[in-house]
Amino acid sequence: MAEPLGTTGATVQRQRDYDGGYVGLRVGPGEPHTVRAELGGAGTWTPRARLLSLLHITDFQLADLLSPSRTEFLQRFDGDPRWQRMLPAYRPQEFLQLQALVTVAATARAVAASHPVDLLVTTGDNTDSAQFNEVQAYLTALDGGPIDPAELGVAHPASPSGGTDPSYWHPRPGSSDAWAAKGLPEADGALEAARRRFPSPGVGVPWLSVYGNHDCLLQGRAPFPAGYDDFLTGAGKPVLPPADYLPERDSMLDYLADPWVTTTGVRAEIPADPGRRSLTKAEHVAAHFRPGAVPDGHGYTADNVAAGTAYYIWDGVPGVRLISLDTTNPAGDVNGCVDDAQFRWLEQRLAEVGEGSDDPRLVVLLSHHGLSTLDNPTGGDPSVHLADDVRALLHRYPQAVLWLSGHIHVNTVVPRPGPDGGGFWEVTTSAVAEWPVQLRHVALELAAEGAVITVTMIDSAAPVDWQLNSVEGLAGLHREVAANDPGSVGGIHAEGGAEDRNVVLRVPLPAGLTDALPVPGRD
Repeated sequence: MAEPLGTTGATVQRQRDYDGGYVGLRVGPGEPHTVRAELGGAGTWTPRARLLSLLHITDFQLADLLSPSRTEFLQRFDGDPRWQRMLPAYRPQEFLQLQALVTVAATARAVAASHPVDLLVTTGDNTDSAQFNEVQAYLTALDGGPIDPAELGVAHPASPSGGTDPSYWHPRPGSSDAWAAKGLPEADGALEAARRRFPSPGVGVPWLSVYGNHDCLLQGRAPFPAGYDDFLTGAGKPVLPPADYLPERDSMLDYLADPWVTTTGVRAEIPADPGRRSLTKAEHVAAHFRPGAVPDGHGYTADNVAAGTAYYIWDGVPGVRLISLDTTNPAGDVNGCVDDAQFRWLEQRLAEVGEGSDDPRLVVLLSHHGLSTLDNPTGGDPSVHLADDVRALLHRYPQAVLWLSGHIHVNTVVPRPGPDGGGFWEVTTSAVAEWPVQLRHVALELAAEGAVITVTMIDSAAPVDWQLNSVEGLAGLHREVAANDPGSVGGIHAEGGAEDRNVVLRVPLPAGLTDALPVPGRD
């Protein structure tokens, strides 16, 4: 049995605590693993079999920087409560997003070359606004293949950093933009380097995808209105706020009612591009059936394509079932829910691998939203299920031991104790789009007393001393700038506390279940 990956985990840290002034990064001492037994199981446990080894990444929000749907010009309203739920709309490091993602993919590949890894999972918001070209770019980054940043508008004069608007970071020397005033570095040639084509090696292991709100909704927030694709694929991009609209309430409510409301400002000329068209859920799922995809469809099935659904099971290793949920609300808003048909399907998939079944397995759930953000009843459907319903369902099935999620862009590890003991752990990983740009390794093992889950943070292989002459060096600049963006979704401390990073999690299980699970070498 292989040992859990690493003993110290992540080591990239800020050179000092962030205090509003620009701070660089350094390689510092790592962290040991902390045993967490809030669900029970004190004392010494001895794992006797590794059941699953996976890597978890999430929330790339890979954006077409020329998309007419983008609202980066709203970032200037940061601090106005009427606009807060439409923010952040801009990240200063976003023109380096492809280099950051491909370096994470290469990091995953290197880990898998030196340690047994069964698969990688990405838990949604793989794209920024559900566009065809964004989906193709993310799939190529993970599968491997040629990357052309120009296809996502990187460094184009109508893109935020490629133009001259002082609201955005312009890394060229002598810039007097608002971000340079905050200390962001001069990086002469960064835009030109970011635009150069380069290959992605891919993650090098089978990988599964999950559907997130940014993969489903316009800017992750609203359903696409009729006629919007003509606007998306056309030759004009709004670059200033609408002159004829000032919200009198939460602007998200106006946007949900009419996404056109942010599109009436001054427009810049951009190349028309049919690749910017939006994708339905069925089209998004179908795009994953590419030559060489492992597994075929990256978890999605032909039934998903036919039914227009995005939830599935994966039974690719003995003793474990992965259940991928679609927690998006097609009626809009950023948080999630579970529709009734999927909820009933989930109960069936749990029941068929429980103690006493013909195929007992431990269950790992995958979703974009976790319990803390399953609180979105937008649309008024009384049959949708929110956090309390889903939690209660899972607590009926002790084989459900782990839930991996994204969305909040923060590293967290939260126990979800059951009413009568036991329960499961919810592990959320920070975003690739923002600081700290990390992966998680998750090892699921079986002990006589129950399940042991060892979680280890892994930094992107981007160097802390960034440079502009390599993909990894540009990814290093992306991460350092991200570490200085207090307006990000995850915030300045998205790395979480020590209890959210390198941990060993225990889940007591009924003896009958542990005895029934398939263990290598046991008759």
